[in-house]
Amino acid sequence: MAEIETKVISNEDYNFLRKRMMRLEESYKQSNDQTVRKAVRDKTLFDICERFPDFLYDYGDAFECCAMSSLKEITDLFDSVMGRYSIEPLPRIQSEKDVKRLLKLKDKALKTFIKGYNDAVATHNLTYYSQRIDDKLVFLTVQDGEFVGAATDVSRSQRNGECLCHVCRKFKRGGDITFVTNTAKTTKGEYSSLGQTICSDYESCNREVEDREPLVKFLRYKLDKERER
Repeated sequence: MAEIETKVISNEDYNFLRKRMMRLEESYKQSNDQTVRKAVRDKTLFDICERFPDFLYDYGDAFECCAMSSLKEITDLFDSVMGRYSIEPLPRIQSEKDVKRLLKLKDKALKTFIKGYNDAVATHNLTYYSQRIDDKLVFLTVQDGEFVGAATDVSRSQRNGECLCHVCRKFKRGGDITFVTNTAKTTKGEYSSLGQTICSDYESCNREVEDREPLVKFLRYKLDKERER
């Protein structure tokens, strides 16, 4: 196979790829039927190629050569694929003005958030960052080179049953999940809000998230409403 250069992708794309590649080992352990194993292999390749069009060119032959007959050849393929990808870190906040108008936090809270964010992006692979500040859960991510964020209101009600996280699409319960609302002021001086349940722990959520768009849409609710004025 020709030499393939390392590709830098987003955290959510990396999670997507890793989870699809993990299917190969799972299918090997769960079934002794080679027909089933190869079907999973082919479906995995198809799913990945839908998101990464160049993947078939880079790894189509390697998938075809993987007979799914031993755990070693599957782990070798996994290591070969994942070793070619690295995660693009979220950009640092260079100055307060980069996010001050966006988050609308007071000076002390803003400084606290910026420090937490910059420390996190330096040490973690992230799609987004969140931090609890008083009765707010403050979010920040990036799309198309621009910061997208909001200081959302945290519900006082405890989520007793299982709830689906809007970002990572995993079920959580109790203190692991939080109901937050993004509130906007309408043209008539009235208020409207959009609420979602989201993981309380951004680190665990970022290990699972496969799509940034639902979060971005939620965070942009206030800004989009303001633009309707």
